[in-house]
Order: sequence, then C-alpha cells, then structure tokens
Amino acid sequence: MAEAKTYEKLKKIIVEQLGVDEGDVKPEASFVDDLNADSLDLVELIMSLEEEFGMEISDEEAEKIKTVGDAVVDLVVGEELYQRFPGATEGELTSLRASIVSSVALASVGRALGLPERARLGRGEEDTGGRGRAGLAASLYEAFIGAVYVDAGFARAREKVLETLRASLDAITDATTKSSKTLLQEWAQAERLSLPNYRVLEATGPEHKRDFVVEVEVAGQVARGTGASKRDAQESAAANLLKQVTK
Repeated sequence: MAEAKTYEKLKKIIVEQLGVDEGDVKPEASFVDDLNADSLDLVELIMSLEEEFGMEISDEEAEKIKTVGDAVVDLVVGEELYQRFPGATEGELTSLRASIVSSVALASVGRALGLPERARLGRGEEDTGGRGRAGLAASLYEAFIGAVYVDAGFARAREKVLETLRASLDAITDATTKSSKTLLQEWAQAERLSLPNYRVLEATGPEHKRDFVVEVEVAGQVARGTGASKRDAQESAAANLLKQVTK
C-alpha cells in the first residue's frame, strides 16, 4: 500500500514537471530493459525518452528530470534507512539521509558509474573543466534515476538507487549499528536491572587460536556465547541473551 502511494505521488511530479500524459508514465519497465545491463549511459536514456514520449528534451526539461530523480533518491534512501534503523528519531534519520544524498556523496557515485564521461557538454563548459565538477557528476546521477523512473516506474528506479548506493548504505549501517553488549546494557538499564555480568567458562586451544566460552547474566537470566576472543564471545553471549529477553 505504501509503495502504491509513493508511486502515485511521484507520478504526479512527473506529469506536472514534464507535461507528459499521465497514461504514458508506466509502472512496468520498457526500453530500460533493452539497454546494455553493464551500461548506465545517460545520453542513451535521454534519447530513448525523447523517442518514447515523442518530444525533444531541452536543457530545462532535463533539469526537471533531475529534480524528479532527486525526489526519488531522497524517498528511497529515506525508506531504506527507516527499515534499517527502526528506533532512530526523525532527526537522526534526516542526518543519516543527508550524509548519503549529499552532492559530494552522489558525485562520487556518478563518477564511479562513468556518467560525466558520457555527458554532452557545451564547448564553454567543456573548456572550463565542467566535466570534472562534482556538481555535474551528482546532477547526472539524479538525472539518470529520474530518467529511469519516467520510463520504467518507481519499482525499477528504486532498484537502481539501492543497487548504486548499496555501499554507502552498508557503510553507514556498519558505522552506526550498536554492539549487542551495548544494546543489552541499555535494555538492563531501561528495565532497572543490574548491569550484565560476564564470565569466562572455558578457554581452549593454542595461544594463536583460542576458543572462548562466555556466560552473561542479568537478573537471573543467563546465556552463553563462543568466539575466538573474549570480546567476540561476550558479544555472542549478549546477542543470545537479547534474543531471550526480547521475544
């Protein structure tokens, strides 16, 4: 249901921004599927859009497609972060999203996709080094996503956003995800219980390849974990106890 509402919202933007007939904005993929799977050629996309809708896409219209792409990227990244960080506040989600969709971050992705090299630039912009500008690479990425959305619909555009921004999303997830030990301690404090108590039950194997078994206890509830270090075993034990107490 949420995705359907999202699609209708973005379709309205397409119709209003580009003057495209509503019936021509399709949820299913069409010419995008015929493109080389290894190519993200923005020029080819724009030319295909011109043929698809029987119109010549001016610089102004291309800018509108970029605006639509910007909206799609914001929406998809925001939705993905909401799923990954269900306990985050609105402010925290906004901050995380901003770090992923900033011009600098999107420029890096645009360059990695080779979009600036494929762009059609005016002689003046070419002569002044416009092809190397971060702003151009970011804008081309947004325009690419907008072009995919105009032709193939929200589901396909969402797919492309997640595919191309996966590394950024994973990196920020790894950097902000709390350890199980931290989460267990926060749970104990919230429940007004004693802090987790860890103790090593076993330590076997040679010095260079140890195996540890650790037990953690909170208010009479116990769990065990194993690992190649005390820290790893404690983390495993904390994760196991969290599963028990949050069922």
